[in-house]
Amino acid sequence: MIVRMIFTPPVGNIEEQAALLVANLLVDLKILHAIRNTRYLLPRTPIPKHSNLHLVEEYSRDVLFQDRFESMLRVSPYVYEVLINLISDHAVFQNQSHNRQTPVWIQLAITLYRLGHYGNAASVRDVSHNFGFSEGAVESFTQRCFTTLESLHNDVVRPLTREEKEVEKEWIDAHVGFHGLWREGWVMYDGTIVVLHEQPGFNGDAYFTRKSNYGLNVQVCGPDTVGDAC
Repeated sequence: MIVRMIFTPPVGNIEEQAALLVANLLVDLKILHAIRNTRYLLPRTPIPKHSNLHLVEEYSRDVLFQDRFESMLRVSPYVYEVLINLISDHAVFQNQSHNRQTPVWIQLAITLYRLGHYGNAASVRDVSHNFGFSEGAVESFTQRCFTTLESLHNDVVRPLTREEKEVEKEWIDAHVGFHGLWREGWVMYDGTIVVLHEQPGFNGDAYFTRKSNYGLNVQVCGPDTVGDAC
């Protein structure tokens, strides 16, 4: 514990000096007690808030507004409802407080809005202004939704079966005409750029990279030979 002491030039006898120090100590203890028991040291001025959450509900009711819903949350109303059903029962949305959490559909809507925008529109303050919640609430909503969505990973992400891979390959054959040896490739990795010594003489500009040099991009295609475990 750090206590601020007020020292004054010595006056009177030793008893008077001791009494002065004790008085200063009591004042400091009272100040420290007030600080530790006061949550906000400065006045709290309520921030005016206005919410556009009503648009989420209104746009979801009519198929004519689906494009506006998707522009706002970047998913369709159907996907939005599915996500709500998948995450609503997660423990992160439960608490032992008498103050109930904000409904899950609101927390998810705000999170999806943040994920679907960039720049100033995705800043915590702008999202706060847009939906009528504090910056801290926006951060909490996002963290909770991320926790629930990550918990679904093993349920929704899995390797495709051999039959499912064949369906995808047939689609590529029909739409792209990607026949031959490449058809048996499944996983592709974009590798590093092999830098060329100088600009190629034929169509040289096509080899200019974002790193301001000339190069070739090497891509490795993994053959689909491992079966269902691929």
